[in-house]
Amino acid sequence: MAASPPRRRTPRRPGSPTEPGKEGLFPLTAGLDPGQKVLVVAEKPSVARDLARVLGGFRSGRGVLSRDTVLITWAMGHLVELAEPEDYRSTWRRWTLASLPILPETFRLRPVSRTREHLDRVVEMLGRPDVARVVNACDAGREGELIFRYLYELAGCDRPVTRLWISSLTREAIRQGFENLQPGGEFDRLAAAARCRSESDWLVGINATRGMTRVAGTLLPVGRVQTPTLALLVERERAIAGFVPRPFWQVVATFAAGEETYSGRWFHEDDDRLWSHEDAREVARRVEGAAGEVESVERNRRTQPPYLLPDLTDLQRELNRTRGFSAAKTLKLAQELYERDKLITYPRTGSRHLPPDMIPGLKRVLAAIADSEGLPGAHEAAALAALPRLPLSGRIVDARKVKDHHAIIPTGNTVLPDRLRGDKGLVYQAIVRRFVAVFLPACVTGTTLLVTRLGDDRFRSEARVLLEAGWRILYPEGETDRPLPDLETGTRVRVSAVTVEESATRPPSPYTEAGLLRAMETAGSLVSDEELAEVMREEGIGTPATRAAIIERLLEVGYISRQGRALVPTGKGMALIDLLPVQELRSVALTGQWERRLRQIEEGACDRDRFMEDMRRFTAAMVEQICGLSPTASADFPGGGIGHCRRCGSPVIGSSRGYHCNRSRDRSCAFRLPRVIAGRHLTARQLAQLLSRGRTGLLRGFRARTGRPFAAYLVLDADGRVTFQFPARRVRRPD
Repeated sequence: MAASPPRRRTPRRPGSPTEPGKEGLFPLTAGLDPGQKVLVVAEKPSVARDLARVLGGFRSGRGVLSRDTVLITWAMGHLVELAEPEDYRSTWRRWTLASLPILPETFRLRPVSRTREHLDRVVEMLGRPDVARVVNACDAGREGELIFRYLYELAGCDRPVTRLWISSLTREAIRQGFENLQPGGEFDRLAAAARCRSESDWLVGINATRGMTRVAGTLLPVGRVQTPTLALLVERERAIAGFVPRPFWQVVATFAAGEETYSGRWFHEDDDRLWSHEDAREVARRVEGAAGEVESVERNRRTQPPYLLPDLTDLQRELNRTRGFSAAKTLKLAQELYERDKLITYPRTGSRHLPPDMIPGLKRVLAAIADSEGLPGAHEAAALAALPRLPLSGRIVDARKVKDHHAIIPTGNTVLPDRLRGDKGLVYQAIVRRFVAVFLPACVTGTTLLVTRLGDDRFRSEARVLLEAGWRILYPEGETDRPLPDLETGTRVRVSAVTVEESATRPPSPYTEAGLLRAMETAGSLVSDEELAEVMREEGIGTPATRAAIIERLLEVGYISRQGRALVPTGKGMALIDLLPVQELRSVALTGQWERRLRQIEEGACDRDRFMEDMRRFTAAMVEQICGLSPTASADFPGGGIGHCRRCGSPVIGSSRGYHCNRSRDRSCAFRLPRVIAGRHLTARQLAQLLSRGRTGLLRGFRARTGRPFAAYLVLDADGRVTFQFPARRVRRPD
């Protein structure tokens, strides 16, 4: 277990590197000849300082921390990247369709220009003749492995490598990690998957972006993962815009059974909706004041186990749903809790279980939570820590479901009150609450289904009540239903009141980040069941560590925008999906299968060379489809025009935010048309119609401030303002 007991110093051992000048604890320097050194390469300066603090006795230098036999340096993220096309051939500098496909025989590396000075220092250390061994201490995951391998390769280093693999930056976790350094070769499959991800993204991104940009006449970034994610959002937006609400009516009756009363809804074959207002009125007239009886009573108990421990995607979904945090914000705060505060384990994980070797330390973490002020579940944690044995199950501990890292849990370090303030405190409390809840009993609810018959009409009454809170004591759901009367089959009842309620079918909701993350995780399948979602994660697109960056990239290039908590595609994003001819780049399921193959490479079940050969063939076929398109400048892309200004007659052209008169550049005409009105994205064709005719056809998919959808015509008045015109309502005779 990575955690240490709260408020207790780790005892020094004889020869421990925590005593400056001593080194007998770690096998880090074992077997070195006199004058030889070990070089440790961390991913970030903060991690390098943490390692040095535990090893002890280091002096600060320019880009290095050093002591007699150990050097520690850092990578500052990616110092090395894949070379650009022009680095292979000068003719590949120009973006032309004739130069595609760009398929290097072997991939080259080049320095990242903004960190070149620090890279030179790291390369110099990797090449030092007195460095006998290198320790890869970059983040323990696919991307951390790639950062080190690219750096090692560019430097031309040939020293033997060992791997520091830790899931927490606590003192105890670092000590254990250095005591159990692993041969670097054991991570070759992880490195192979990382290279495949990097190189395949390069092939698809370079070729598709250049091809689509030349066809459309404006810069259109395309990516192996970001484009199918955009397609998800476009598909949802089209479903909302094309949705036609259908009115329906429900008949609700109030029944009296002696002193007891309850209500029920009319139903037929499990549907409680009537699609004709007159039919609903007829039912109401038929049952008003009628006598009947209870036809059946069904009582059930439902047991709901606690939520699983969180991985990064699950944590991001929870914080987006409950606090409105973006996925990127949650990741940033979780990374700070891991790196700087040492309060949680490694956050960039895709696992939701723990390995068996962590069991002995779980009580210590619970005790630390119980001793900390202001943490949710502190009382429950104290009770759990006092048990002879924790209630463990396969939902908590399962070695088969733990890959690179286990689920995110607290480390058990002492929490100072100031660390619980602000948004970072909310993220930490969410992790603590989930950790405590997973050990609590299941929640038990009671459901009563009562059917009342009045002649040929039947009414259904349902109530769900909380019987045993269990883990729900930490996740209260709010008010439960009012219990139904304790009636038996055959009880006589009478209708004391009846009403007809009007409603309408609703369109799908726009994606929030929580919903989009779940869709990415399950390859677009609409899965709400937690256990089923776990099974489908192998087909998801992206990884927990990359999904936030994918969403931020779509926002950055103007393909999507935020509207409150909703993510909606822009006209530019929708036009790209319409124009893109490559089905695989729009298919979430197919992209999820590629991601699954990358995970299989990590596991040794798939060959790297075969995967890359398949990606080269795919890239060549993709380019052939793109080059078959006729070059066109779409009005949905910035710079495209949709007509002429109704004020001054100048061209109206597009930008990332909307359309404006060409003369707005010199401020001589302020005419503008937005791309988004009342939550609905408008196509260039619809805005062109508005501009030329002064009004559009009937458009659906607008959303009021209450969230209710509505349909309307858009009208352009004499002053150039856009207003709504609503369709005439049918006059209904009073009942």
